[in-house]
Amino acid sequence: MKKISIIVIVFNVESYIMDALDSIVRQTIGLEHLEVIMVDDCSTDNSGKIIDEYANKYENFISIHLPENSGGCGKPRNVGIEKATGEYLMFLDSDDYYADDACEVLYNKIKDNNADIVFSRYIYLLEDHLQKNYSPFGETTEIKVKRINEDPRLLKIPPSVWTKIYKRTFITDKNLKFLEGIHAEDLVFTLNAFLEANGIIYLNDHFSYFYRIRDSDEDSSISRSKDKKNLLGLVKGFYKANELLNHYGKKEYFPTLFIGHLQFWADAFIISNTTYSEKKELLEEINFLFEEFNKFNIKPSKKYLIPLFDTITNKRYDESIRLVELLKNFIDNQKKLENKRKRLQIQLNTENEKMAEFLKISGYFKYKINNISTRLKIKFKKRLIELRSVKNVISGFNPWIKYDKLTLILPYRKTEDKDRELNLDITLKFYSKIGIKNLIISEHSDKSSKDYLYKKYAHLFKFFKVCTVIANGQLFNKAKAINNGVLESRTPYFAIVDIDCITKKGNINKALKLLKEGYEVVHPFDRKVTDIINKEIFQKNFDFNTIQSPVQGRPWADGGIVFWNKNSFINIGMKNENFSGWGGEDNEIMLRAQFFNLKSYRIDDTLYHLYHYRPQKRTQNNAEELEKTRQMKDKEVCLKEINRWPWVINAKRSLNNGIIESVDQKLK
Repeated sequence: MKKISIIVIVFNVESYIMDALDSIVRQTIGLEHLEVIMVDDCSTDNSGKIIDEYANKYENFISIHLPENSGGCGKPRNVGIEKATGEYLMFLDSDDYYADDACEVLYNKIKDNNADIVFSRYIYLLEDHLQKNYSPFGETTEIKVKRINEDPRLLKIPPSVWTKIYKRTFITDKNLKFLEGIHAEDLVFTLNAFLEANGIIYLNDHFSYFYRIRDSDEDSSISRSKDKKNLLGLVKGFYKANELLNHYGKKEYFPTLFIGHLQFWADAFIISNTTYSEKKELLEEINFLFEEFNKFNIKPSKKYLIPLFDTITNKRYDESIRLVELLKNFIDNQKKLENKRKRLQIQLNTENEKMAEFLKISGYFKYKINNISTRLKIKFKKRLIELRSVKNVISGFNPWIKYDKLTLILPYRKTEDKDRELNLDITLKFYSKIGIKNLIISEHSDKSSKDYLYKKYAHLFKFFKVCTVIANGQLFNKAKAINNGVLESRTPYFAIVDIDCITKKGNINKALKLLKEGYEVVHPFDRKVTDIINKEIFQKNFDFNTIQSPVQGRPWADGGIVFWNKNSFINIGMKNENFSGWGGEDNEIMLRAQFFNLKSYRIDDTLYHLYHYRPQKRTQNNAEELEKTRQMKDKEVCLKEINRWPWVINAKRSLNNGIIESVDQKLK
């Protein structure tokens, strides 16, 4: 018997399903302990094909295809429950994904405590940032109760089945099932489970799940639709939940349970695309619940909803609809103002960056407040004339360069070495300060540090991701970590950056400019390294003038920081994962880059290295792999070897045909 059966419901999620399933593959509990039941609700895109591929690849992945669309999550989940054989049950929506240790943490907690339900918090994946979900428990680490009446505040937490692990016999013995064909199935199932459970634990300080908000017109999940059918489905679900309270004699839980749900419904009702008659019909359907809520003499926490609650409760539906129109206009105007504010803020930030860079370059620190604009225009114009006169394409410093098309990839494995963790902290804060927008930390580790890294650093970057390859006790494979990070990147250019290496912003600008002009590999240094020993002084202002260490010649230095054209990197075989531990893989890929005549450049500067003690752990085959590449003579033979490498096959398949220009074509 497997430890956990994970039920994954699937419907038209071809853009997200692989992220979801790969998060299961990465689970630290070990894939061999999991049964994965994927239920396709009659998708019309490639989702069904994708889950079949996973079922063919992994023997413990099972794909089920429903004959017709059920119109909701309930039926696919019930089918999954019937099929499950694991000791415990978990659920995953296919446009979201688990934290790498989700199964391990939840399983250990429910097993050790012999509870019926254990659940945790989750993180919203919004368009431009991450956000923790609401919890009514403040800084409390854990809530542990035998029965729900010991702490009904648990009913205030959004009823997400996908953050929970259930004892399977508890679900089957109590005959707990999801409502089929209507929404709010999570609410009814969770409420029923809470009312029956003998042992509930809430991990208030653990985040096991990443919940994607798909709320745009182009990409919206069914559960967030604002049409009549969806709103009416929620009402039916609310009525079922109310019936459960009555059945269990727990009517006193009504305000605790419904305060959030009625406000959620009201907000959705305000912005819904429904006609006047549809609005009236919806208000008539939900009126009873508002009347029940009013009996407890509690007002909504959102002040703007108080008049709407009052008119619905008293069946003044025409007045309710007029209020809704006013509120919708107000919300629309607020959105327009917010979007305008964001655009202005972006413009202001851009101008501030230009000014800061200009001041830094020119040394012009003294100016009078009443003629800043005039002076800056003169200086900028003069600087532009100077730049145009320079023959070398990289000798100028461009203060307007943007980093939208560049991702920094940092291979990482957490250690007990405090010095290396400090180096990571300095490195990330430095790159954030100079304006880097996209950063991926790519782990090769026995246990992921994803939650810790997200909490500490995600806010520093516009796009921040931690991806993990489970090492299973192997040495840190830097090549594998880098390749995984490259596949997660979404920009045409990237830089491989060791966690203890930094370069000046000017060198990043030059490297990006060169890449855009057709170079494929750029080193921001020319085999010279300078150690940063006094880190405290340096990190105060990230001032390179405070570094007193001598420049060291490193004729073998091919790593540290390297900028790449992504297509070229994949075409020549990426990093060679046949290397064990680390050491030599940086030199080996540069031999291949030369062999395939990639256009490369070394900027005449030094690489700055945050000093630390560096033990070397590698196996004998590293030298053998390096020598094998040195002996390459025939490009066609080399190409055949590269195309057999499993990580290259996976990369080209993942990035779809046509995105990567073929090496075969480049050679011809």
